[in-house]
Amino acid sequence: MRVKRARAHGAVIATVAAWVLVVAAVTTGLVGYLVVASQDGVREALRDAPPTEAAVQATTRLGPDPADQDAAVRDAVAARSGGAPLEVYRSLAGGEDALAVPGSDEEARGVLAVYDDLGAHAELVDGVWPIEAQATRGGTVAAALHATAAEALGLATGDDILIGATRVLVSGTWLPADPADPFWFGDPLEVTGVDGSAYGPFVISEAALAAVEPAPQVRWRVTPRAGDITPGQVAALAGDLPGLATTLEEDDRVNVRGVAVSGELAAMAAALEADVDRGTSVSAVPLIVLVAVAVVTGAQVARLLGVVREVETTLLRSRGLSAAQLVWWSVLESVAVVLPSAALGSAATVAALRASGGPAVDVSVAAWCAAGVAVGTLGLLVTGAALTARHGVEDTVAFTSRRATGAIGWTFAAVALIAAAVAIWQLRRYGTGADGGGSADLLATPGPALALLACAAVALLAVPFPLALAERALAGRRRLGLLLPAWQVTRRLPVYASVVVLVVVTAGAGVLAAAYSATWTGLQEDLADVRTGADVRVTFDRAGPLTQARPAESAEPFLRVDGVDDAVGVLATGARIGDESAALLALPSDGLRDVVETRDDVFPAARVADAVTPARERMTGIELPAGTERIEVETDGVAAATLLVADADGVLAQAVVEDGVAEVLPGFGTVVAADLTVSVAGPTAAAVTALRAVDGSGTATDLPLDGVAPWTPQLAASYRVSLGDPGESPLSAAIHANSTGATVRLMPPGDASEPVPVVASQAALDRFGLEIGDPVSLHVVGTRVDARVESAVAVVPGVADPVAFVADLPSVTDSLLRTAGRPQRITEVWLSAGVSGGAGGDTAALAAAVEDSGAAVAAQVTDRQTVRSGLLDHGLARHVVPAFWSVAAAAIVLTAIGAVASAATLQRQRRGELAVLRVVGVAPSEQARSRRIEQAGMGILAMVAGAVGGVVVAALTVTVLARAATSGVPEALDPVGGASLGALAVFALVLAGVVAAVALLHASRAGRDAAAAVPGEERR
Repeated sequence: MRVKRARAHGAVIATVAAWVLVVAAVTTGLVGYLVVASQDGVREALRDAPPTEAAVQATTRLGPDPADQDAAVRDAVAARSGGAPLEVYRSLAGGEDALAVPGSDEEARGVLAVYDDLGAHAELVDGVWPIEAQATRGGTVAAALHATAAEALGLATGDDILIGATRVLVSGTWLPADPADPFWFGDPLEVTGVDGSAYGPFVISEAALAAVEPAPQVRWRVTPRAGDITPGQVAALAGDLPGLATTLEEDDRVNVRGVAVSGELAAMAAALEADVDRGTSVSAVPLIVLVAVAVVTGAQVARLLGVVREVETTLLRSRGLSAAQLVWWSVLESVAVVLPSAALGSAATVAALRASGGPAVDVSVAAWCAAGVAVGTLGLLVTGAALTARHGVEDTVAFTSRRATGAIGWTFAAVALIAAAVAIWQLRRYGTGADGGGSADLLATPGPALALLACAAVALLAVPFPLALAERALAGRRRLGLLLPAWQVTRRLPVYASVVVLVVVTAGAGVLAAAYSATWTGLQEDLADVRTGADVRVTFDRAGPLTQARPAESAEPFLRVDGVDDAVGVLATGARIGDESAALLALPSDGLRDVVETRDDVFPAARVADAVTPARERMTGIELPAGTERIEVETDGVAAATLLVADADGVLAQAVVEDGVAEVLPGFGTVVAADLTVSVAGPTAAAVTALRAVDGSGTATDLPLDGVAPWTPQLAASYRVSLGDPGESPLSAAIHANSTGATVRLMPPGDASEPVPVVASQAALDRFGLEIGDPVSLHVVGTRVDARVESAVAVVPGVADPVAFVADLPSVTDSLLRTAGRPQRITEVWLSAGVSGGAGGDTAALAAAVEDSGAAVAAQVTDRQTVRSGLLDHGLARHVVPAFWSVAAAAIVLTAIGAVASAATLQRQRRGELAVLRVVGVAPSEQARSRRIEQAGMGILAMVAGAVGGVVVAALTVTVLARAATSGVPEALDPVGGASLGALAVFALVLAGVVAAVALLHASRAGRDAAAAVPGEERR
């Protein structure tokens, strides 16, 4: 009986199976993708992190029982791992003993070391690894030396060298297989072989180290196995790892004269946990939208099944079958249909993803998804069967009347609006960090879905009013025309309610996906702009004061690179205000206007450039003729002289006078200061009496000094000079030298206390309680720089610290020259890519051209496009955008299923009216036209309502969601809402096509049934 009952409605049962299969497949694919993407993001972040952030190091002295000490550390690490898979690398290091460098009297130090499992992390360049048998051969210790250190020391395999009192034989040379491997913990000596005056490591056996070093340091470096760890394990690690230091210190087997723990693994795990929480919270939004669409579709399919069985249910009940028996039959039937369909859908998704090389969705995830879909579907079908068994074929007036519809609509709308308002309020509160927490808010994530359902409820409330107006307007016409569809929709609005809800939510989901994808993408691009500041940034490895051994860097070599439109020197350094730290970004105001590119509401470069431009020109001096390569200098009373020469950006270079001649670097054309060293103590005079500029051809040009305003001694920047006044000639000074070797700095007239105009970030104003026009004292490189706040910006680009100031580089350099003895090198060069240049405006190509040119040998090159790509392609929440679009696409499929089921239900319920309408003169073609207008009209109205609702919901939520899904966004950097119009247009066309296809299918079926209808078969 039950089998016959199922066969009698095979088409509807197939619709149920198709719906379950689609929902299970989509849910499995989406949930599996989100899980895999989150896991891959965590692993990628750990792999790409600097070694000191991806590991933690514990250091103490070697204990009396090394094996027991090592076992105790590993047990402590396992106890504090939170179940995360960790690698523990043990190594030993001796002290830094004096090293006799062959052929040199340089003071150097050598470091002996031992590594467990070194061969897995280092490559042997030459020779062999030291072995236990070689430990003490004739008092000589065999060691494998870092190849770079060996090259620097002039050593090769077979050579020997004395380290302290230990003679070491070089048995081989090696290099790290991967310098970024946490095994090395980013230690400069281990990675590069040379750290200042230290050379090594000289890798020896543990027995040999014990023989020469009584108490060596022992280190354990702990790092996650990035390929195996899961987000849940990262969260547990973040909670447990901070207690590792205490655990080790309290263990007497480990602690030998103290335990030092370093590394930022715990902090990174906590940051990753917060990022995963944000991604999970935002990912839940499209999932809940999918659930809403699936539930509405499932309810419509269940309703269709109930409608087609109304007659037989009444018949069975009249013959004595109880409602409980009917429900039990439905349970058995539903299990037989739902379980295989859910399993097949999940399995098909897993197989398809693996076959196509997509995300490797775990079988357990697929099983949970299939089980969840099956349970939810069974609940819907059994509930529908119970209602049908209870009410039979009762299609009461209350159900179809407008009054009942209105009552149901107002109730549904009120509940949906209140729930949506609360959820969106909570979402915006959570997203803006008002609660101070960083975890997902379960009350907030349903907000967009509830809001879309509320929009559908409002649409259902609004539809009767224009329909009533249409009825009145069309009532006086002799032909039914548009009156019939208007009257039919008004009469049967509850039947259309599910389709309206489906289309409204689906259309809103598409708008939400388009808005989120554009907003999130725009935020990543804005964040990349803020982080880079310019198209390309060249950050020099060496910073600090200018010396002869460390000459100046400048923007001039980069201007010769094909594709560079402009290049400026930048000083990015730290500053202190009282006990608080801040960042200072100094670059020439003209270059700032041309090179810095960010949103104007974040950092208006033109306005900032105007604000930091000084009232009078700073960094003035003696201009050199174009093409000057050296300067001939004549002095009086001077033992040594150095001229400080600036380029047009205010970048400094030293021109050291040797034998009366100072070499000038290309691009430096203004002598702005002279450091004159005297050889006598007490009152004395120092002067530059003549300057001649010599170009490449050897032509010398006298630089007139007669018209130059007398330069003044800068006592704060001078060395061992207590008194000073301008001398008789323009470039001279009468000083009191406190000792021989005193140096006086001469500069053009100026006031060191004149405030430098700066622009502050909003965070800086808030931190220090400053306002526009306030004075502020910045301590830069140990020197006080007086400044005045001229304006404020939301964010200062190019610096990590949100508390930051921007200043004109020549102004800062001039102030430092007058107060600091050691002139500073620039730290960076910022480049802009000209669209007409060789790189075609492509910043990645320009960065490659800069590296290929050789101008950035000792520097790191960063470009805007690479940073953008890193954020877009490797961010932990990058998977949310495909999730939104996947849900929107799945919603269209489910809407098609639901709309077909609704049309079939409507077709069955209205079969009796076909003959009646024919009797009153409504032809089958006109009936088909009426049905087509009904279906298409309601679909179009629902699409419009969904689009409007989607825009409203997107305006309220997407900026919050985009910010919540992105880590490291400055508080003042507000996302800008947008929409992916191209993708949205395709989505709208597909949805409209589905609505039109269902309308045509329903109308065609109605026309055929009307043509075959016979008067008298109607059942009322």
